Order: sequence, then C-alpha cells, then structure tokens
Amino acid sequence: MKTMTAPLLENQEHNSVTGEKLMPSMAASIRDAMTMMVAVLVAASIITMSVWVAGMEISTFIGAGIWGTGFIFLALAMDSRGPVALYQVITGIALPILALLQNRVSADFIIVSGVLLATWVAVALIKRAAP
Repeated sequence: MKTMTAPLLENQEHNSVTGEKLMPSMAASIRDAMTMMVAVLVAASIITMSVWVAGMEISTFIGAGIWGTGFIFLALAMDSRGPVALYQVITGIALPILALLQNRVSADFIIVSGVLLATWVAVALIKRAAP
C-alpha cells in the first residue's frame, strides 16, 4: 500500500486588502437582508395563523382578544409622540371596529386584523434591528 503525505504550512498569511474592505459592507448587507427575511417570515406566520383561526368557530374569543389589542394600541398612543401616535390611535380605533364586524358580519375580518397586526410586528422588528 502506498501512502502519500502532503506537508501543511502553518504560517500561511492572506494579504488581501480587498477582503478586509469588502467584509464589513457584506456583513451589514447580510444583516439587513436577514432582518427583512425574519420580519417577512413573522408577518407571514401571523397572517397564516389569522387565516387558520378565521376558519374555526371561536370568533367570539378572538374578537375579545382583538378588542383588547385595540385598547393596548390606544394606551401605547398615549405614551407616544409624533406620527407614530396617530398611527397607533388609528389602529386602536380600527381593531375594535374590526372585532365588532367579525362578530356581526363575517369571521373573515379576523384576517384583516391579522394583516394589521402583522404590519406592526414587522415594522417593530425592523426598527429594533436597525443600528
């Protein structure tokens, strides 16, 4: 049996200037892409869950939860300033209206509430990850 050996040099140095300049920009780009992918994945899972729940016969309980979430947004609007507070007030008013519509008209309004909440969660994730 013949064996061949290959010597390994331990003191190999890479002297690449472009690699050092390229890596920080690539790391920032990859971080931003991952943040966007996570935000889209979380938003898609919330929307999927709201579609799944709309098919169940528990719309009364979901409506109570959506109603309570509307009050949470109104409370958050009291602490916020600027245009974010206006958006929170609009969401805080829209969620109880959607909960009422889903109990009186159709359970499909759960999906609209889910899209609204998924948008808020995705924006919060993107803002939290921004440096």
